[in-house]
Amino acid sequence: MRCLVGYTADGRGAEAIALAAALGGPGAHLDLAIVLPEHTPFSAVYPGGDHGYSSILAETVAAWADEALALVPDGLTARVLARAVSSPAEGLIALAQETGAQVIVLGGRKRHVAGFFAPGSVASALLHSSPVPVAMGSPEAVASLEAAAGRLSRVTVLVGNRAGHKAVVRAGAEAAAAQDLPLRVVSLLAQDDLPSGWALHQAVESTQAAVAGLVTELGIDADVTVASGGSLDEAISDLAWLPGEVAVVGSSRLARKRRLFLGPTAQRMLRTLPVPLVVVPKSYKPASARNEGTPT
Repeated sequence: MRCLVGYTADGRGAEAIALAAALGGPGAHLDLAIVLPEHTPFSAVYPGGDHGYSSILAETVAAWADEALALVPDGLTARVLARAVSSPAEGLIALAQETGAQVIVLGGRKRHVAGFFAPGSVASALLHSSPVPVAMGSPEAVASLEAAAGRLSRVTVLVGNRAGHKAVVRAGAEAAAAQDLPLRVVSLLAQDDLPSGWALHQAVESTQAAVAGLVTELGIDADVTVASGGSLDEAISDLAWLPGEVAVVGSSRLARKRRLFLGPTAQRMLRTLPVPLVVVPKSYKPASARNEGTPT
């Protein structure tokens, strides 16, 4: 797997590398992107070990590159890309397309004064425009990975109670299969959002059957469950998580085709989930779907 890491020379950069290493798994390649203001007079590839590029890179950027490469776990390949850009988000998207990255990885969830995590400005821009999945960590999420020795333990796909989840479920299934991990598909059901006249137990049974039918249709092996509560926050808090688990969620229905748009549900999950979150663009086709030519 090829991951593009939005690297910053701080704790968030270390979190992003740790998350990318876990997502990529054994043998993954990490492109560590250092995006610089457009007026910076250099742009280069720093492959590690070969310091012939030191004369091209500014001294500070060369030091960042060394620090970033030192954080990459053994068994993975990596290089640092330093690029001068007008917009960090646009620069990361361009690099992802240029390198063929399957995911852009950030460590950009900051804790609000209220205790919730929220994305920074670059992450927010990516979460509304990226054509490839975007993964985000946080200190708590990375601690979960560390408790699992830096490896993923399970992939959980989170879906709502509306149709149109094939792309995200297929993407989660492919990620799980790549590392031989168990897959869990969870539908979040809030009583506040139920149609008039519906009892919660009726909605749970209907939703369970619909999601199980989708899993069967896609021919994948997954544990299907419905997390319910009076509100979405209660439904999310009802879920149990394993150390090293990752959550996958789809883009909003308002997104342009094959672009991200983080809807209100995903935004709330981003702020409260204790595990890394991967957001998949609308109508995104994982490699298996592209190879088969099947619709999502």
